Amino acid sequence: MKILLFILLSFYSFAFEFSPMGFDKRLDTGEGYGEFQYTNSTLDVQRYKISILDNGKENNISQYVSVYPKILTVKPKSVGVIKIYVQTPPTLKKGLYGFILRSEGVPVPFLQKRESGKLTPAVSMKTAVNLEMQAYVGEVGNEFEISNEKIVTKETKDRKNKKYYTAKLKNKNGRGYELGVCFLDSVGSIISVIPKGRLGNNGELTLEEEIPKLAEYISFYDYNNQVFVCQKIKIIN
Repeated sequence: MKILLFILLSFYSFAFEFSPMGFDKRLDTGEGYGEFQYTNSTLDVQRYKISILDNGKENNISQYVSVYPKILTVKPKSVGVIKIYVQTPPTLKKGLYGFILRSEGVPVPFLQKRESGKLTPAVSMKTAVNLEMQAYVGEVGNEFEISNEKIVTKETKDRKNKKYYTAKLKNKNGRGYELGVCFLDSVGSIISVIPKGRLGNNGELTLEEEIPKLAEYISFYDYNNQVFVCQKIKIIN
């Protein structure tokens, strides 16, 4: 994902913690919906102006995207949520589409303590961050390129042996994923899911995951669309 960062003015650190890092919704029905969290880990109120922009490419769909709220205020040590809605015409062809989600810090008045010990009014100026979001229509590739697969045994500090699945993953499916690595039992029930963050198109990921007891398969989970994706791998001990 391309991140365009525009520095406006900053008198103190801009606290911008954002997740997930991609939209990645399938728009076959003409509709898509996603929620994004803004985490404020500071002791100050954070405020953002949210807008949708043209990505400057032929696959732009910003005109079909709306966001709520347009001004987001997040209290100290809390989380705010925005909602993105996409409604496209039925004529949209198979392929990858995009838009820009812009989060611009809004000045928030606050009191600062001067050397004299007196409190005086102050204003914080923030940063603007543009995140390129993607969505898609139709089937895309449905297998990751996997290399260097191994089952390795490592000894822990308490001298117990644990097995790990290691591999290198490459995504050439034409779209991105907010990805989780799943371990399944013999009947396909989920034992555990390990979040791995965003894997963009043409992105690579190195895996080293502890294999739980009773695990028979490894699979991959698409958090944004809440489905299993790509291949299921048999664990051969």
